[in-house]
Amino acid sequence: MKALVFIALTAMSSLAMADGGGSGGGSGSGGGGGSSAPSSPTTQTSTIVNTAVINTSDGWDSKSQQNLASNAGSFTSTNTVLQSVFASDALIMNTSTTGGQATQNIASNVGTSGLLTTTYQMASIQHSAVINQASSGGHAAQNISSNTNCITCN
Repeated sequence: MKALVFIALTAMSSLAMADGGGSGGGSGSGGGGGSSAPSSPTTQTSTIVNTAVINTSDGWDSKSQQNLASNAGSFTSTNTVLQSVFASDALIMNTSTTGGQATQNIASNVGTSGLLTTTYQMASIQHSAVINQASSGGHAAQNISSNTNCITCN
């Protein structure tokens, strides 16, 4: 059964990479450089097994944004979207200290435009920890399998 699940997850990950629309922008947010309106159905999948995904910022007005299988910012999609995160024996952590902003999105849509069609969002997290933390005057916002217009909620 585990082998069957692993094969299915690998196939879904391959579909996500086949589009080639993004450049992986970096800055901890993983924002792609591709078109904001995909011309074909999109699939976003993150598979995290026996590992840690950690994003941290420190300092006034610093921003720590972590997006796993998510759309963030200004985006539009007119096609069915599948967003899924599979985590097992993993740590998913996003922190911001000293007046910063920590935003964590897992299988979510966060932004000003939004979706114009049906979207399927799933976060399957087992034997894992999901932490989003702000301290010393900081703010934290976390979205798991959700849609919101609030990018930097206070």
